[in-house]
Amino acid sequence: MFAFRPIAAQNVPRMKPAAGRFLVAKRGMRDPRFVKSVILLVSYGAKGAMGLIVNQPSGVKLAELLPEADQLEHRGDIVYIGGPVAQDGIMLLLRAENEPEGAEHIFADIYVSPDRDVLDRLVAKDSGNFRSYVGYSGWAPGQLDHELERQDWHVTAGDADLVFSPSPASVWDKLIKQTDVLFAAGAGPRFTPCREASKREHDGLHGFARPSISDSTRCNREQRPSR
Repeated sequence: MFAFRPIAAQNVPRMKPAAGRFLVAKRGMRDPRFVKSVILLVSYGAKGAMGLIVNQPSGVKLAELLPEADQLEHRGDIVYIGGPVAQDGIMLLLRAENEPEGAEHIFADIYVSPDRDVLDRLVAKDSGNFRSYVGYSGWAPGQLDHELERQDWHVTAGDADLVFSPSPASVWDKLIKQTDVLFAAGAGPRFTPCREASKREHDGLHGFARPSISDSTRCNREQRPSR
């Protein structure tokens, strides 16, 4: 007899993690900090990975977090929870046609910055094309690879409109329905991570001190055969 496999599950390649891609928490996520979370990866490589949760608004206004910034007083910008690491610091995601000074390109028209000067310039222009995040999500070398092998996350293409969705609570529902259909039967080859030995510590952000987000290292080693 022949084993039946759903058409959607046949030979569908799994997307590998990279800057500009989403990590979508699977149903039954083990870590309560990431249940129903969607993370935009801003870096991934041999030194580890870093990302921001894009669908977890805190309900706290940016003006409350930075009371010394008079220019924020009449704005309603809400701060998002970017992750559990370094929650004493703020990072920004912004949309721009050209790369702003003090920001780094992630994908499409999305840029990331931990620079307070960038925030001040955006507010001075009365721009609404940014979001602020307290903390970030960080992984030591090999840690995210292990979580992917453990089937904690789906990896999907980033979507700028979803990063800035006016209904962040609906983002996980939208993406999990898409990924459930595609991967429920274990479609595609298993993820084989880069095993290069490299040490990285995710230091805390103090104010707007710049973290290491520009690591463009990719795994170029020959991948092992899928099991």
